[in-house]
Amino acid sequence: MIPSTPTWKSGRALAAMLALAGLLPVLAHAAPTSADRAMADAEATVQRRPTADALVDLAAAFMRKARETGDPAYYRRAEAALDRAVATTPGHYRALRARAWVLLGKHEFTAALRAARTARAIEPHDWWNYGNLADACVELGRYDDAVRATTRMMALRPGLPVYTRVAALRALMNDRRGAIEALELALSTADPRDPEERAWILTYLGHEHWALGELRQARVRYEEALRSFPDYHLALPGLAHVRAAEGDTAGAIDLYERALALTPMPAIAGALGDLYAATGDPRRAAATYDFAMYMGRVAEATGTTYGRELALVLADHDRGLPDALHLARQEATRRRDIYTDDALAWALYKNGRLADAMRAAHRALRLGTEDALLHYHAGMIAAAAGRGEWAARHLARALALNPHFDLRQAPLARATLARVEVTERLVREDHR
Repeated sequence: MIPSTPTWKSGRALAAMLALAGLLPVLAHAAPTSADRAMADAEATVQRRPTADALVDLAAAFMRKARETGDPAYYRRAEAALDRAVATTPGHYRALRARAWVLLGKHEFTAALRAARTARAIEPHDWWNYGNLADACVELGRYDDAVRATTRMMALRPGLPVYTRVAALRALMNDRRGAIEALELALSTADPRDPEERAWILTYLGHEHWALGELRQARVRYEEALRSFPDYHLALPGLAHVRAAEGDTAGAIDLYERALALTPMPAIAGALGDLYAATGDPRRAAATYDFAMYMGRVAEATGTTYGRELALVLADHDRGLPDALHLARQEATRRRDIYTDDALAWALYKNGRLADAMRAAHRALRLGTEDALLHYHAGMIAAAAGRGEWAARHLARALALNPHFDLRQAPLARATLARVEVTERLVREDHR
């Protein structure tokens, strides 16, 4: 039984509790990774001589581990290390520079932008600062500024960090082929001694192929990522998406269960619950959806938030709809990117706020981003608002991009599109 008051501090501790409760499989303890070794080396150095540079290196190791595991507790540890560095040496540049990186991880995007600008004012030719500037600007919806920062970063230091940011911007601006090209270039420059870095790039290549409905190419990339870094928490759900789309329900469930045991996330729980429901196990599906909601309470109690992710899960499953809208609005106060606009649009729609939902959906599509979910949400909102032509256009585009974009939502898109097309045809005939 899940206790009413959470007492754990990390996703790993929560996963261990769930495994003991029999809700998730118990995973074998993995061998130390390069991030583990970096943390151990940095901690040993700090113990011997706690200089500001050593503490910044320790913070960087914690940040590597945060990406590797998805555990937000490492962001807090990185922040504490930087606080110690600044206390040791006030105004220490590397600590100031790294502050923006940590704030980005904590989703404090406005503060991250300020920190990155402060570091840039001190060292305007340091390529690192432009990466943080670009990332903060993307999350804040300042896309022109993100492009300028990325362009400057490329001029200062071409290489993997800027190639991945170029890929992200190309994907946002309706150039997924260009994004794949940039990620392939990044992959060619990845450090062969860092399997997680290679797996991270391969995973995002899988995401880009998935967005284009290219199941085989996506599967190949996700599988490569998992060979490079077994049980990689970012690749497991990606491969599960593909397996479900290919009809391998049992394989998809296994992958989602492994992903959820490693990194409990509402989106993973929602997708796993959908598969349980599809296989005729409504009790387990309901328990998994409840777990997604519970993760939101755990996150709030531990000072983190799943924000728009949980808002989308709640809205998708028509559970806690006022909470979904509250979460989406709360997220919109700290980030103003197109995916936050999309989550807000979907939550508004599910709460019957169609006019506001239409405006938010329009903002979500302002870059012309080719994303099936964005078009699906816009299409469903337009259909509910009686805008049949717009609804048909967006729903058809969603299904053309990726007919398998979501286990539950894709069939709804097809059914709604068929209904809208019939209605639009009858209207045209009446007007003749």
